[in-house]
Amino acid sequence: MKTAQHPLVKNYLAAVARETAELDEERRNELIADLDEHIAVALAEEADPDDQAIRAVLACLGDPRSIAASALGESPVPVSVRRRHTVVPLVLLALAGLATVTAPVAGVVLAIVAVVALWATPQWQTRDKVIGTAAALLVPVLIALLSLLLGLKMTTGVVAMGEWTIVATVISPLAITAMACVYLVRAGQRSA
Repeated sequence: MKTAQHPLVKNYLAAVARETAELDEERRNELIADLDEHIAVALAEEADPDDQAIRAVLACLGDPRSIAASALGESPVPVSVRRRHTVVPLVLLALAGLATVTAPVAGVVLAIVAVVALWATPQWQTRDKVIGTAAALLVPVLIALLSLLLGLKMTTGVVAMGEWTIVATVISPLAITAMACVYLVRAGQRSA
């Protein structure tokens, strides 16, 4: 009989699996496989190990809680983030700001894609993601409000395209997305 099929070994490995539920699945499976292999090697000398021999080997390995505590202490805490996963939301956010000024529908679509990419990236904390989302959605809202205001002025016959209009419709949205991108880059560096 394989040692992993023995009820004592199955219960022991199941207890370790329960105690290490916080580990990622790959690391937990690796730990269980290592323990199973160690048990098999320790019991290989005996043709048909009895319960007492199996209990002795399991006692030598230690309590499942202490094994879990050790494994959880060794597990790497930081999440590895590929550079492209970090750059994609920033590029999309910048493109959304530019597109919203020239083609509002495309800008809104890019803003939504940027927000989804931002939330899918584990590098930033929730606060950073909320700020990035607010900036991405603020630009289309700002453009829509300015278009509405300019549309109202045009219907009333008061059309005064001054410098403030150019600043408000072009530079403000670009500045908002640029500031959001700079903020997210700095926040990402802090968390790295």
